[in-house]
Amino acid sequence: MALESILPVPDVLQAKHVLAVQPHYDDNDIAAGGTLAAMQESGAEIFYLTVTDDLMGVINVSLSPAAAAAKLKREQETAGKIIGVRQNYWLGYPDAGKYDYFELRAGIIKHIRLVKPDFIFAPDPWLAYEAHRDHVQTGLATAEAAILYGLSRLSSSDPSVDAAYGGHELLGIAFYYTRDPNTTVDISQTRAKKEQAVRCYQAQFSPDDMEQLIAVLNFKASQFAEGRGYSHAEALKVLHPTALHCGI
Repeated sequence: MALESILPVPDVLQAKHVLAVQPHYDDNDIAAGGTLAAMQESGAEIFYLTVTDDLMGVINVSLSPAAAAAKLKREQETAGKIIGVRQNYWLGYPDAGKYDYFELRAGIIKHIRLVKPDFIFAPDPWLAYEAHRDHVQTGLATAEAAILYGLSRLSSSDPSVDAAYGGHELLGIAFYYTRDPNTTVDISQTRAKKEQAVRCYQAQFSPDDMEQLIAVLNFKASQFAEGRGYSHAEALKVLHPTALHCGI
């Protein structure tokens, strides 16, 4: 029997300190914004770590890279105020570009040691047919960081953070963009916040594309809530970190 089936599923809504790692500036809010907003309303502190610079998706090709980056940051910070994000961090790797997996993992470990979350969010790297490498690398590096962050001999990307780190317990990891959920979160009361946040991301969506995205998100949220006594939900794969190694 796999360890995943023996260990109790951690209660994501009990988390009080959350690090949500995303490949691009909008993924946390698109996939889990309702859950993260609900957690914040329940007293959790929410921190976002964005892996890439997200420049490839900016649809206005007349913008310089600096102007595009500034627009992306403004949009993300505006959305973050709606969700209740306490602080944003950025790693700045090239969107849809080449970067080293182990450097990425070290950067994530740095922020785990810095923020000391009791819960981590990330895209599911084992999503069938996921073709975007930014998503796969971010999810896998986050999952591996979740089981290795406590190894004092393993350096992060910042020796000063390593020297100051005194240890803490990570209670769980929640994967979004998953086809294998084991947790459904009621977002009926925070769906409006999620939609407002997602609508902030205008650099990469035309008005028509934004309306289509909102419609899809609302449809999926209704599907996830069917038969559960509430109107809208988000679905997550929630695991204890020990379930991420060997499966025994």
